[in-house]
Amino acid sequence: MHHRASLLGTLATLALPSLAAAGSTLLDLDRLRYDTVYDAARRTILAVDAQGRPLTLLLRIAKGQFLPPHGAEGGLRVLTVVSGTLSWGDGNKVDPAAERTFGPGSVIILPASGGEHWAAAREDDVLLQVVLVRDGKLAGEAGAQVAR
Repeated sequence: MHHRASLLGTLATLALPSLAAAGSTLLDLDRLRYDTVYDAARRTILAVDAQGRPLTLLLRIAKGQFLPPHGAEGGLRVLTVVSGTLSWGDGNKVDPAAERTFGPGSVIILPASGGEHWAAAREDDVLLQVVLVRDGKLAGEAGAQVAR
């Protein structure tokens, strides 16, 4: 009987790694591969769609870095400031008087096409999560806020 219990214990221990894989996984962001974008930020893609196009990515902007005016086609974008203070401006010309700041937890919606903007990390390092919504739309109250 003791041998059988020991065997079951050993089997359960061997099964634990596969059980852990079925649960939540905390990503080590420093182990991800980043590429440089706009000569000022580092980007890593976390999820892609069936065609291999990015769906979710992280963007790191180091303190003092500035992303010049840019825009993108290809879907609505939902940006969430994960950490740091993001300096942000809309338009294709930089206007420091129009720049706004967004702290951790801020959610910014960018239109599906156009939507030129600039961004900077003036106070500290910034980490953004970007979710691309190509074939969908904002739901309920979020959509109503953007429609105003």
